Amino acid sequence: MSGDELATMISGFVAVLLTLLVFSRLLGDNPAYRVAQYLFVGVSLGYALVVVYHQVLRPAALGALASAGNPANLGLRLVPWLLGLLLLTRLMGRQTLSWLANIPLALLFGVGTALAVGGALLGTLWPQILDTARPVGGDPLQAVGAVLLVLGVVLTLCYFYFTVPRETPGGRVVAFGASVGRWLLMVAFGFFFAGSILTYLTALNARLEFIVNWFRALV
Repeated sequence: MSGDELATMISGFVAVLLTLLVFSRLLGDNPAYRVAQYLFVGVSLGYALVVVYHQVLRPAALGALASAGNPANLGLRLVPWLLGLLLLTRLMGRQTLSWLANIPLALLFGVGTALAVGGALLGTLWPQILDTARPVGGDPLQAVGAVLLVLGVVLTLCYFYFTVPRETPGGRVVAFGASVGRWLLMVAFGFFFAGSILTYLTALNARLEFIVNWFRALV
């Protein structure tokens, strides 16, 4: 057996063993599963640290050293380092200094929230509005589809309209639309759940196929 074949067999054995350790979770929480869990977390953190060092910290440090002759550029490059150092004040456990970590955290959460809201508006809500209000062409099926799309959006939005009194005629119409919209939401969530289950089954099938193929190659 050559060195490459031996390395392939050993790596395959480790992969099969770790897969079986993860599958042991089906029998309940046990030490074997926790070993695989801790190993996965540790390897992931180690890999993330190496990637951050080589792709973020080291280039930033080299860039800051290269900009030593330009005070304006050097100041801009030192701002992320300063914010990162402020985060480390939380490790001290002293209230007199740990509050400084709130500055980069507030900046991080503010920018993250703005990006999330902007992405939801421009990537989901606005395209949905444009698709709902698209012009109807000469194709009858396209016209029917556009009408059903508008009705589905309106009925679904009725489910989240809680301010109108249900005793009024308009409120009864909204209540009826909300009941229909609730079923539309359940159907949509059912499709999403089915897609998730299909993804998990595909991953499970891939791991079982890997184990079977490894044993066949071994025999």
